[in-house]
Amino acid sequence: MKQEYNIILGNAAINNGNRGCVALSYTSIYLIDKILTDAGINYHLYLTDSGFANFGEKRITVNGKDIRYTVLRHPLSFNDGVKGKIKSILKNYAHYGDYKASCAIFRNADFVLDIGQGDSFADIYGKTRFDSINLIHREANKYHKPYCLLPQTIGPFSNEAIRKIAVKAITDADIVMARDKQSYDYTKKIAPKQQKLKEYIDVAFFLPYTKQQFDKSYIHVGLNISALLWYGGYTQDNQFGLKDDYQKTIRSIIDYFLSKSDVKLHLIPHVVGSERHIENDYAVSFDLQKEYKNPNIILAPLFLSPVDAKDYISGMDFFMGARMHSTIAAFSSGVPVVPMAYSRKFNGLFIDTLRYPLLVDLKADESNQSLEKIKDAYNERLNIKSIIDERLNSLVKEKKNDIISDLKIFFGL
Repeated sequence: MKQEYNIILGNAAINNGNRGCVALSYTSIYLIDKILTDAGINYHLYLTDSGFANFGEKRITVNGKDIRYTVLRHPLSFNDGVKGKIKSILKNYAHYGDYKASCAIFRNADFVLDIGQGDSFADIYGKTRFDSINLIHREANKYHKPYCLLPQTIGPFSNEAIRKIAVKAITDADIVMARDKQSYDYTKKIAPKQQKLKEYIDVAFFLPYTKQQFDKSYIHVGLNISALLWYGGYTQDNQFGLKDDYQKTIRSIIDYFLSKSDVKLHLIPHVVGSERHIENDYAVSFDLQKEYKNPNIILAPLFLSPVDAKDYISGMDFFMGARMHSTIAAFSSGVPVVPMAYSRKFNGLFIDTLRYPLLVDLKADESNQSLEKIKDAYNERLNIKSIIDERLNSLVKEKKNDIISDLKIFFGL
């Protein structure tokens, strides 16, 4: 057995305003480090699509440990189409030294793992996003490296051409980890030749945190508002097919909790940035706080890391959100939570895998239905907490053991 491994972790955002994507990267690094350190194996970690522009070495602190990694700057496969190929060639030529260094890293890699930014190995965000995510699978195949799809949503693939490419990537992988039952069932159906497919759980459940404490004379309710849904998706025309007006739904929730004098309502962004754009939850929450001018609305800080976000969410007495990793942060820190689903990734994880029935389905529920579900859950929050605690101590713990055990096998330990 080698005493030092070269490991590539693909689609692992670090420098990114989406704290959910970064949470996946942090936790993936934490799991890789724990497994290899416990086995007494040194390793070099390389990240693709980390969000940093410059090739080179960086460090990250995960669970109190300083971990070194190297950024791979450029795509290493050519994009589809003539224009895509020309663009890739020009980019690689302009930074030829970095490109050659990245190629050498892939040639010398022992293992390739991919987190897929959680839910981007699909075509719901368009072909450009899929092509970017799929580059890591192409490179693993090109260099004949063992590769693992870490726990992520897989699909859907509505486009036939994209589905064929995805099926090849899935079939060629050494191990495929679906993070929910719907992804597992779907993958089994479209890629029946893949025999190393199992259902696991989102790795962000294992992100470390420190529980926050707020003024106990109030009930603290957290609300995560998705800017992407607020503006109607990237296309700004109800891209995700919501049943009712999302802005109306959010305002009805805010109005309900502001009617309760014993509640402090915290607006908690989970995708943040310093500039206004269609993904920036912080800007939408900032505007709403200014609009309402109510002392019982609190705007959470602009979190610098997913750990900071989870720390804050852990102090809530009740939570709702449409960014899935904000709801995972709540659930995994024992906070009664109502996920607000806009895609099957929510339903697959919470209803099917966690057997947690409390969910607002924005694609099926009208605003009044969503609010009634939230009211009922709020009134039952203590009972809900006991359900969550049971799931954390049984199912979630078992899934973590499964992930670690199967990654050990993948690493040949």
